Amino acid sequence: MFDKLLRELKKLESGVKVPIQIPLDEKGYMDRQCPLGECQSEFKVLFEDWRDKVRDEVVYCPICRLEAESTEWNTEAQQEHIKRMAIAHLKKVVSTSMAEDARAFNAHQRRGGLISMSMSVKPSHIPILIPPDAAAAMRQDFVCESCNCRYSSVGAAFFCPACGHNSAHSTFAAAVQTVRTTVSALSSIRTVVEAASDNDAAENTVRQLLENGLVKLVASFQRFAEATFHALPNSSSFLVRKNLFQNLNEAATLWRNATGKGFEDIVTQAEMHELQQFFQQRHLLAHREGIVDQDYITKSGDRSYEIGQKLVIKNQAIHRLAELVERLAHGLTK
Repeated sequence: MFDKLLRELKKLESGVKVPIQIPLDEKGYMDRQCPLGECQSEFKVLFEDWRDKVRDEVVYCPICRLEAESTEWNTEAQQEHIKRMAIAHLKKVVSTSMAEDARAFNAHQRRGGLISMSMSVKPSHIPILIPPDAAAAMRQDFVCESCNCRYSSVGAAFFCPACGHNSAHSTFAAAVQTVRTTVSALSSIRTVVEAASDNDAAENTVRQLLENGLVKLVASFQRFAEATFHALPNSSSFLVRKNLFQNLNEAATLWRNATGKGFEDIVTQAEMHELQQFFQQRHLLAHREGIVDQDYITKSGDRSYEIGQKLVIKNQAIHRLAELVERLAHGLTK
């Protein structure tokens, strides 16, 4: 009775390819997401460069430089989109097959007899598939200095997804500007989120953007300082431990030993103290969700918080940090 349905289900058992289109944004970029649990950074790659320049064997995360095959970079929204597409395809196959089996069954029934049987199929609703939303509008666009792959991210990105090239020098200024632009737009962002959801959601969004801004400014400077140091003619004479440039004091000492000048020759002692506090806040946000501990108070000298309180990042603090890291980076370049 269900010959057509059984044949189609048999085909599905052996595997079937479902054509799925991943939506692109208005500029032709495709959303991607790092599969590493500790990173999960979202970025975009121009689709034609993803197709022509990115290798199937390896893609690099622009933020953490994880290496993974090209099939591993779908966003959560894209994974859900693919799942819904597959379910919709299955429903269509089942619905069409059962309708055809019903027509065949009805065609073979005798008419005018004492008992009359017929079969009908009411197909289930096949959902309208709404593609995933494009990533946030406030993003930086990059062109790799090595292979010309075009990609973008919200905030700092350091590595080309196609070849892994470290482009920290060319992205630092753009990263600072993007953070400034984001902070300047917070009032508008708050209004949009509040209209779409509620006041709590708007407050949460603004808080997260400010915290992310601080983390990205510090991370951008770290990458910039690291890349600049390794370009020094005598850099190979120094043993540089992993993540040394996350520690402002160690980085300043290393720079003085290598060049004869330290960070204190570029910014004042008071400004170094400000930077030290910002760097410690970045550590707290990255590793303790911003919850103050004794280690933070000791290393930063910040007595405005008690242990167990949560950091509160203000707009003015982000603008001040942007000013300081920009001036320090300019001094290191000179």
